[in-house]
Amino acid sequence: MAETLAEVVASPGNIEEKTNADLESNTTAAAGFAAAATTAAATDDATAREQTDHDPPLSKKALKKRKRWEKALDIKKRRKEQSKAIRFIKAKNEGRDLDAERALQKQNEMEGKGWERREQLWRGRCDKGNIDESFRVCFDCSFEDQMTWKEVNSLSLQLKYAYAMNRKSPMPVHVHVTGLKSGCDTRNHLEKVDGFPDRWVGRAYHVHEGNLEDVFGSALSNVVTSKDDDEDKQVGNEAKSEGKVDSNSCKDGSQQALRPNHQLVYLTGDSENTLLTLDDNTTYIIGGIVDRNRLKRAAIERAEAIGSNSTLPIKTARLPLDEHFDFKGSTRILTCNHVFEILLKYRENGYKDWGVAVMSVLPDRKNVHEKEEQKQQAAEKNEGDKS
Repeated sequence: MAETLAEVVASPGNIEEKTNADLESNTTAAAGFAAAATTAAATDDATAREQTDHDPPLSKKALKKRKRWEKALDIKKRRKEQSKAIRFIKAKNEGRDLDAERALQKQNEMEGKGWERREQLWRGRCDKGNIDESFRVCFDCSFEDQMTWKEVNSLSLQLKYAYAMNRKSPMPVHVHVTGLKSGCDTRNHLEKVDGFPDRWVGRAYHVHEGNLEDVFGSALSNVVTSKDDDEDKQVGNEAKSEGKVDSNSCKDGSQQALRPNHQLVYLTGDSENTLLTLDDNTTYIIGGIVDRNRLKRAAIERAEAIGSNSTLPIKTARLPLDEHFDFKGSTRILTCNHVFEILLKYRENGYKDWGVAVMSVLPDRKNVHEKEEQKQQAAEKNEGDKS
């Protein structure tokens, strides 16, 4: 059965024909997909105008927006059914027993084997990436009172994206989110996610109700000395070799002391200092701001206020965007999750190439191009490292 996914994707009608032809033994599943794939009628205007007795009448503009929204939902549903059918046909072509796979999956869920496998994968990535010796990232969520409800909702989505990126990264880092007070809108959005915040801690994502000054002021005041650090490592290695320490304890990091001379760097595009590379004994702070470029200089003013009103040794820096890229009039404002992902990608490529890190993260709509001289310098540096 020479089946190609290109032929399957060609049209919903093509999917229907191939599904009925190839899956005669499973007529129920094929008939169900055919019914879903052929349902492509446009949303009826009467449905869009249905109103309850208690709802106020909608304007023409609101009715058009609702119609577009319902049409988008219908397209999304049909695409989901199409993708499901493609996977079904592909599995049949490969000779897989789907019923047996589903039964095995259900059994593994009941026995907890899926959780054990995910834990092993996570611990392996943490060990390979040496997470406890890497830099840290902190999201400073102290700007909520200056943002609209829609902007706060966008911030919560960006924090979830950052969690997902870090969890899947081959070289994850410890992430701290400060200022998420109980009852605040950002936290209320995140608490709708299953497992927040308790299970997120197990993936090196630490949520604090206290503000940035309190959390890191306390952490830096408890910094261990070099001698104490060496003794702790020796005791820890002995305990681990004797099997007395849970291997996951070093991945939590919530109670792990910072190393001596630990630095804090607040990332903001308004800083005069350019970030040339990343230091593993530093926490890089990202301002939790979604303002559509409305709150100008909010991040750098926040950093300067912390430096003047507390004992925290905080500095400021900006990503080397202007030095490496030509934005051609596009905005240099990046979302919180984009900044975080750039830091992750830069670490994954060995702290060598900002160009690769940034270009792999920024969306195509920004129309950003790396400067030729920077490409040449990066190529020469890579050749030198190989030799």
